[in-house]
Amino acid sequence: MNYSFKSIIPDASVWKLIEGSPESMCFFSADWASYLGRMRRKLFVVEISSEGVARGYFVGVRSNLLFLRLVSAPSMGTGTYSQGLCMLDSYSQEERVNIYVKLVTWLINSKQADYVQVCDWRLRTNSKEWIDNWNNPWLDKEGVYYTRRDTFCLDTLRPLDELWANLNYKSCKYAINKARKQGLYVKSVDCEADIPAFVEQHHQHVQDVLKRKKNTGLPCQHKEYMLALCQSLFPNRVLMLEVKGKDEFGQEQSMASAIFTLDKGGSSYFTSGSFKQYMHYCPNEILLWEAIVLLHNRGAGDLIFGGVAHYKKKFNPDYAVVPVMVFSRWKMLLGMRSKIKVLYEKAIHWAVRLNPFRK
Repeated sequence: MNYSFKSIIPDASVWKLIEGSPESMCFFSADWASYLGRMRRKLFVVEISSEGVARGYFVGVRSNLLFLRLVSAPSMGTGTYSQGLCMLDSYSQEERVNIYVKLVTWLINSKQADYVQVCDWRLRTNSKEWIDNWNNPWLDKEGVYYTRRDTFCLDTLRPLDELWANLNYKSCKYAINKARKQGLYVKSVDCEADIPAFVEQHHQHVQDVLKRKKNTGLPCQHKEYMLALCQSLFPNRVLMLEVKGKDEFGQEQSMASAIFTLDKGGSSYFTSGSFKQYMHYCPNEILLWEAIVLLHNRGAGDLIFGGVAHYKKKFNPDYAVVPVMVFSRWKMLLGMRSKIKVLYEKAIHWAVRLNPFRK
């Protein structure tokens, strides 16, 4: 099929088409675009047409790094797990890759990009299929360099009794029941006026975790950007949860919290954190379980965990491999991918430190 491409500034009618697509996720919404704008990212949308009819859209971010024009979907450091193609009808994985190759050829030839990187959740597979279907030379002939992101995901639309039965009894069910017996409960933020106070507390939880890991964290874990996310996505595309309970002195404490993004196409584990001194109360397990219940009730589909940390295994998730495709005007840049990533991350880091937060 022949395709034509046109970069656009999406209006309300275009967002309605994108958000109404069966492939749409939270990351393909006007709300998410608003959040990216508050993070000083430049949204980049391309309309994909065939025979004069719009077939879908490419959604990503465009930026400059030294002399390079970069298009990334998603943009690093924003907490966006997946972007790229959002088609209005169903397409095979092979055809999606074909569209990407043609799109990138157009971007490079029209001098809109020198370097393109895409991580598309719709191309996910498992480890065996990655070897059988993706590790083959036909991709390389098109000038595509590709690697992978591994993550756990959980289908929250399965019956709740089935999800509960599949939990690891010793390390998960026991912890949840222990937390309940100790009076811990999970509170959801349902009022917009409560968002700043929640973000203040959540940021403290996250910072406590980062200090233990000796990690400075991502830009999206900056307090002002957490606030931007929650305000931009409230009330339909964000879930803000906090675990509270009484300590050994009978004083109620905030022990853990998390932010989840959601939409009909799926949900993601955005950020979470907890205070080390309350770990023996087991707040993290009850927090994630109650989140799964709420996401199930809201029809949020697959929960993307955003990694394969060992503690996530106790919820018995599925293993997913998501291809990361990299295209470049100059082949030598493909071998410098890690250096480009480091430079880009440093640029983001200093932008956060030096530039005032845009309200």
